[in-house]
Amino acid sequence: MATALRAEQANPTTFHLTGRHGLSLLLRALDGTLTWAEYTRVTSLPAAGLRWDRHFALLAAAVLAGQHGDAENATACLAASQEAGELYPVARHLGLRLVGAAAARDGWGEPQRWLRAAEQYFHDAGIPAVAGACRAVLRQTGFRVAQRRPGVQDVPDGLRFAGVTAREYEVLCLLGVRLANHEIAERLHVSRRTVEKHVSSLLAKTGLTNRLALIKLAADDQGP
Repeated sequence: MATALRAEQANPTTFHLTGRHGLSLLLRALDGTLTWAEYTRVTSLPAAGLRWDRHFALLAAAVLAGQHGDAENATACLAASQEAGELYPVARHLGLRLVGAAAARDGWGEPQRWLRAAEQYFHDAGIPAVAGACRAVLRQTGFRVAQRRPGVQDVPDGLRFAGVTAREYEVLCLLGVRLANHEIAERLHVSRRTVEKHVSSLLAKTGLTNRLALIKLAADDQGP
């Protein structure tokens, strides 16, 4: 991006979607080289009002606000960016991937949910490099990462975003039909101890307090 901007300065153009009013601001905010004064100067230019640039500029504002401890403004800017980027799903999810680590570091917003949403989008789109980057950021920031294995797409969004794996969801579904741990172990060809670990993990990830609550969750999820 820096190389492109230098080339543009040497050869001025009226084309306004090269990134200097949006994506460049976000990248500079992420690497700590953007100030509020520079952000204000660039975003006050008439060309900066285009929706494509505004989406990235609002993400840059969210990062800057988070760096300065203004969690409320950071979260509001990110929400506004998602509205501005509604027409651009790739850019919108890429923004979530880029901002997620900064939000986790500075303690604002819902970085785990954003990163999981981005990971799912790029996985479904067949872009493994970006999906893998999302998972790497989740691990680096201390969040659980669901395994990518056959059947994980069947895990409901709410549970998947909480980190529930495909195997754990299998266990949850079997809890829903009131199988005991040893019966689940036999069904899945694993040890009883492994099932116990999955049940404990489900309780931790869902925030539920006991097995009966998991059974109810499974029954509600599967419907009548």
